[in-house]
Parts: sequence; structure tokens; C-alpha cells
Amino acid sequence: MSDWNEACERLEYYLRSYHVSDRERVLQLTLEILAQAKKEHAADPSQTPLQITMKLAMDRTDAWFINLAGTSTAIHHPLGARGRAVWLAIEGHRKWPSAFLSENPPAELLEAVRQQSMEAGPGLEFTSLLRKEIDYGPVEDLARETWEKFSWAHVLGAFLLWTAIFFAAWASWLHLHP
Repeated sequence: MSDWNEACERLEYYLRSYHVSDRERVLQLTLEILAQAKKEHAADPSQTPLQITMKLAMDRTDAWFINLAGTSTAIHHPLGARGRAVWLAIEGHRKWPSAFLSENPPAELLEAVRQQSMEAGPGLEFTSLLRKEIDYGPVEDLARETWEKFSWAHVLGAFLLWTAIFFAAWASWLHLHP
């Protein structure tokens, strides 16, 4: 039962990420998707309830955004990948909260989605926006060591370093301005 509770909780978080203000609609969708996931899990118990539930939710949202875009074949349709951005850009979560993932969306919603244009530009891929680790070298190591364990030796070392930098700069200034 705890697996299904986790699947339900994660599904609710996923659906809430679309900022749908109609709580009743979110609960209705949660129950529909969980019921379908339980049927699929009974047929194929090799996957966890969470895997089945989230796959169904993501497939359903992708298919819904593709349907809103007005295309029947959409393996790589731009709106399938950018559906959430378009949904937020047209403020669908405020204007049509009860239409989210509905089979027959209102005509105004269809028109608003189809008029929206979201192009990233040449050479820019959404995968390139992922966080990348930066290596700061010995400064990072010194900072980490200082943060993890405090000792007066580190404080004294930093004091001596900054004192040396100060006197070197002062000597340089005195040399240039006798």
C-alpha cells in the first residue's frame, strides 16, 4: 500500500507542477490515472506502481499537448516537449483550469495554444540548459576544508595570506611612488 501512496503523492506533485488552480480537477485526474495504473500493474507487476503511474501521467500530458497543437502524429512535435511552457505562457492554468487534460478542450484554449509560438533559436537545445559542475581548483578544496572543520590554523593561514598580499601591494605602490 505504501508504494501506491508514494505513487499517488508523486502524481499529485506532478499534476500540481502545471499550476492548475482547480483542486477538484487535479483530484479527478489523480484518481483516473491511479485507477488505470492499478489495472496495468495487475496485468504486469514487473514495474513498480510509481513507474507505471508516472509513465501514464507523462504520456497523457504529452498526448494532450500534442492534441492541443492540432497534430495527430507527433513523435517530436515541438509542443509535446514545450507544452508546459506554452500552458503557462497562455495562462491556461488560470483561464481554463478545469480543461486541463480534458478530452474536449474549449475552442478558446485550442486557439490560444495554436497562436503561441515558442522557438528557442538556432543552435540552442533544452538539454544544454542543464546544470554543469565547475571545478574551482584549490580554492574550492580550501573552502570545503574550512567549512567542514574549523581550526585556528585555517584562520591563521588566511590571515597570513591576506597580510602577505597587502604588504606586497603596499611595497609595489611604494616602489612606483617613492
